[in-house]
Amino acid sequence: MKKIWSPIIFFVFIISSTIQAQTEVKFNALTTAFLIPNVGVEIQMTDKSSVQLDVLGSFWDSIGGSPLQITQIFPEYRRYFKPNMRGFFVGGHVGFGMFTLRKYGKIKYSYQSGRNTYFGLTVGYKTDIGKNWALEFFVGGGSQQAHYRGYNEDGERVDNIDESLTRPFNLSGEFIPYRGGIMLVYRIPPRKR
Repeated sequence: MKKIWSPIIFFVFIISSTIQAQTEVKFNALTTAFLIPNVGVEIQMTDKSSVQLDVLGSFWDSIGGSPLQITQIFPEYRRYFKPNMRGFFVGGHVGFGMFTLRKYGKIKYSYQSGRNTYFGLTVGYKTDIGKNWALEFFVGGGSQQAHYRGYNEDGERVDNIDESLTRPFNLSGEFIPYRGGIMLVYRIPPRKR
């Protein structure tokens, strides 16, 4: 749990130290349509750079007979090609997650449960749609590294890993797209002094 809370505490520190900076809150309209909330906060650091923290959570016990429980946290640094956090951007991120799900194409297990880390890039475009409102289109991917266990439908472990080993998990790593969508963005107006 400490690994998951550390980026959140770091991000809260950044927020509190940049009160005068432009701040935006956002939610992913695409994932929300599937009842998987994805929310974020982005804070302008310089004229063409920002930091963002977004969190995604899916808490379904059964979708088509299989669990779909996912939690992802992504702290990210973004670089824009235009000022004021608008236009095209590229971001680098490190993410952390937990999951219980059936991986597409897997027949050996009914489902898998574990933890993963992400190292990758996000590309996107943000455009204004009102005075304080914007739309952000983005996609991200990179290396995903997972430590997991496999279970059958009765919840019994079936991945044949010897518990006496120092590493009692299956390991997998791959380069994949793992985030994306359409964020509805609200720019918080600066406080008047």
